[in-house]
Amino acid sequence: MSSSSNLKKQAIRGSVWTLFGYGASQILRLVSNLILARMLLPADFGLMALVHVFMQGLQMFSDIGIGPSIIQNKRGQDPLFLRTAWTLQVVRGAGLWLFCIAAAPWIAAFFNAPSLTFLLPVTGVTAFLGGFTSTSVFTLNRKLAMGRMTLLELVPQGFSLAAMITWASVHPSVWALVAGGVVFSIVRLILSHLMRGTHRDGFAWDPECRKELFTFGRWVFLSTVVSFLATHLDKILLGKLLTLTELGLYSIAMTLARVAIHTSSRLSSSVIFPLLSRYQDNPPRLVAACLRARAAVLWASGSICSGFALFAPLFFESLYKSDYAPAGAVSRWLALYTWSHILVASMDRIPLALGKPRILFIANLLTTLGMFAAMLGYRMFQLPGFIVGMALANLLAHLYLCNRLPVQRLRMLFQSVRFTLGFLAYSLGAIVLLRMAQTQLSFLLYAAAVCLASGLPILTAMARVFVLIRSKETYQEAA
Repeated sequence: MSSSSNLKKQAIRGSVWTLFGYGASQILRLVSNLILARMLLPADFGLMALVHVFMQGLQMFSDIGIGPSIIQNKRGQDPLFLRTAWTLQVVRGAGLWLFCIAAAPWIAAFFNAPSLTFLLPVTGVTAFLGGFTSTSVFTLNRKLAMGRMTLLELVPQGFSLAAMITWASVHPSVWALVAGGVVFSIVRLILSHLMRGTHRDGFAWDPECRKELFTFGRWVFLSTVVSFLATHLDKILLGKLLTLTELGLYSIAMTLARVAIHTSSRLSSSVIFPLLSRYQDNPPRLVAACLRARAAVLWASGSICSGFALFAPLFFESLYKSDYAPAGAVSRWLALYTWSHILVASMDRIPLALGKPRILFIANLLTTLGMFAAMLGYRMFQLPGFIVGMALANLLAHLYLCNRLPVQRLRMLFQSVRFTLGFLAYSLGAIVLLRMAQTQLSFLLYAAAVCLASGLPILTAMARVFVLIRSKETYQEAA
């Protein structure tokens, strides 16, 4: 069997497992949201959104690119390299927990939320546990063993859901959400060591390995810092501008709107990046492979984005308590931001695969600086203006990444424009027709029309992606 054919089969298998795992994960997340929204208040979700922002900030501000280094580095299967990486990971996790304990009172005072004084140290335990996670998580990803990677995410999520529902039924409070996160970390830690490969994690400190990790990781670190600001600065800013209830509604809307973002990011990091890393010595072949793979990602993610924009208002009005109904209108605006993020996420693995994380750092920096446009938009048009400003910031980063491609820059840009115009035309047309039909149809008929309009692009994309991944030309090596 040829190397090209083998790579293609690995990519197809990895894509199928990734999409299956992500679909199952989102179903669990949706069930969790629906159940917990009936037990908890929007303010509880707003408070947890602040906790998540702080925790993710810590994780990303201390990221030295251990995972990408193992996947991309040619020594990614060397036991000494892996043990050195694991040692750094453990030290980092312990440091994050200690910082959570020390910074909690200051963060609580900044957001005027006293509960954070206790919530942050307990949630910080997840960072400590994460430090002991086996490096097999990254070696499995490197080998595109997505079946075991999928189980590594779904099983802990199931335990986490059970813990949150149990806690909320006994004592409905934000602590139910905290308990779910801790349980998730414990179960994932145990599974990661049960699934280890041929090596056994342990403490080691090899200067050469450390140098390689830090050399690659310094730009990943800087890129991750600005990536955090670009992705989560909205909650930090809105945490000061909105009430906890309003922030909770925005957070729930963003959680569901990010389904399409997570789809593209999961495919890009779990399947496309390991695949492209094998072409790191041949940039033209790498970009050609990314263009083919990106088409499938844009079809899948864009259809989910468009479908959610159409379905969100009915979804929140029908399935959530009346307190959560305003999240539907917010979600429709968030669809614009979601799509702009997808355009970036579906191609930002190219610089990393080429071993040039500095380019990704600059792109994320542009997105972060673009948040000034979001603040200007908020002053002019409140929350919708803020969201449109975030979308414009992502488009700026996308243009920069296209310009930094070694080859086929215009083709990448044209691909983005073509998909954007197609999904935008369909979504706007469907919204107009649905609004006209709403006054003339019964609720059941209107709901059926919304479901049909929302599901059509998703079904079309599923068919299209199936054709793409089955095609002999999808992942073949570019001439």
